[in-house]
Amino acid sequence: MAYTYSDWEERIKDRTDLTSTLTHLTKPRENIQNLNDDEINILAVNNLIRILKDKEIKGSTTETGYIVGDDTSACFQDAPLNSLIQNIEHEKRRRNQGKQRKVRYCGVGLTFRKQFVFNKGGRPVIYEKTKVAEEFLSENEHWRIVNIDLSEDNNIIDWTHEREWRVKGSLKFNWGTAHIVLPDKECIDYFKEKCPEHILNEIGGISNLKAFQI
Repeated sequence: MAYTYSDWEERIKDRTDLTSTLTHLTKPRENIQNLNDDEINILAVNNLIRILKDKEIKGSTTETGYIVGDDTSACFQDAPLNSLIQNIEHEKRRRNQGKQRKVRYCGVGLTFRKQFVFNKGGRPVIYEKTKVAEEFLSENEHWRIVNIDLSEDNNIIDWTHEREWRVKGSLKFNWGTAHIVLPDKECIDYFKEKCPEHILNEIGGISNLKAFQI
């Protein structure tokens, strides 16, 4: 049964694990080998400014974002800010412990209203074994597949903590629809210094993730 937008918002407000927004976290485009976390964040802010100038989040590919099939896809997390921080911090710990070298994302990104992304064609991904999902989905929907496999203790594949949404191709937006998230005051100051003033005047706002950390 459908309900009104205000009813929908009330349901979300009553839950700490739900959100009415979707967040795209970005990362540096450059090689980050031997860089510390602060340096990685600054390079990610440069990439964020490029995205804002383009007014477009370009889709990832099979090589850059584990997208199944030939289509590209822009990726988002359906997570409140406190849960987003937990995902970011976990990724950071794994890098610092030497368990992974690749930066998948850091605390730099753009947040949009969920309705906006939905109306742009965004949908929740389908978590299933890739080969199984390919059998019941048409080829033009394979971009929604995210592999999951919990059958082997030493080979767990599980990304459900991201509650991922995707948009086929890329997401084009106007500055007023975007809210910016940054990891700390240093990145906020750098962003304000480097981002063109006319963009700063139009974006929906800036959140300091450090203020939401428990």
